[in-house]
Amino acid sequence: MLPQLYPQAFYAEDQPSAHTILTIHVLHRGFNAGALAGSALPLLNASFARLFSRPPHVSPLALRVATSAGTGSVIGTALLTVGLTARMWEREEVEWQDRSWRLLSNGGQNRTDDWSMMGAGFGALGGAVARMQSWQGFGRLWLMRAGLGGAAMGSALGVLGHVATQQGKEVFGGGGKESSKT
Repeated sequence: MLPQLYPQAFYAEDQPSAHTILTIHVLHRGFNAGALAGSALPLLNASFARLFSRPPHVSPLALRVATSAGTGSVIGTALLTVGLTARMWEREEVEWQDRSWRLLSNGGQNRTDDWSMMGAGFGALGGAVARMQSWQGFGRLWLMRAGLGGAAMGSALGVLGHVATQQGKEVFGGGGKESSKT
């Protein structure tokens, strides 16, 4: 996603829009991390409820996972915003440029971004459509929550899908790294 929006300079110290590139990357990773952590909580809760013979939750597990993933994505994004500010406070411009340049030149990171963004788009659309299909007069807030939850789940599943396909290439042949043979 980022290389298409921000071209990479020949040298790291010439990289334009370094603050924007690094900020977009960190916010995107916060969204992913929060979605993964948030979606795990209802699954753990359901496992413990079954283990300790507590009564099951009233709402369906898929709805709780999507809602929790959406909430987690917002929290994860907020936490990594604070983390970026703390980490890069009073850093020189060349440090921002170097980190941004290395992000743009990392092919694996760029593929992860692409998979995550495609998953988020499909997830948001699916969450909104599913919510509209079961429309019960809840209003726009519920529709936006369903879209956010769907985007968070799609983003997390996109990252997991990318990791799974890359691991498969390395395990079953085809090389996970670009071949230097021509």
